[in-house]
Amino acid sequence: MTDTTVTSLRFNKDQYRKVKELADFNGVSVTTYMRQAVLEHAEDETDYQDAAANLKTSHGETVSRTEIMTRLGLRP
Repeated sequence: MTDTTVTSLRFNKDQYRKVKELADFNGVSVTTYMRQAVLEHAEDETDYQDAAANLKTSHGETVSRTEIMTRLGLRP
């Protein structure tokens, strides 16, 4: 068995109903839907923090999409 931690969340009835509807729409359990949502949010936050750090390191200098594609040998 993998090492796991169990936690709980409290929602008012309207909030839970919305989450349940979204889980049902996506064909997953409420638990799976919440786990996926939290992990996706955490990944997005990490990506944002990485981008902010890279921008700070670059002193605000940016490169256009066309330049990136050229550097990668792709057609702009």
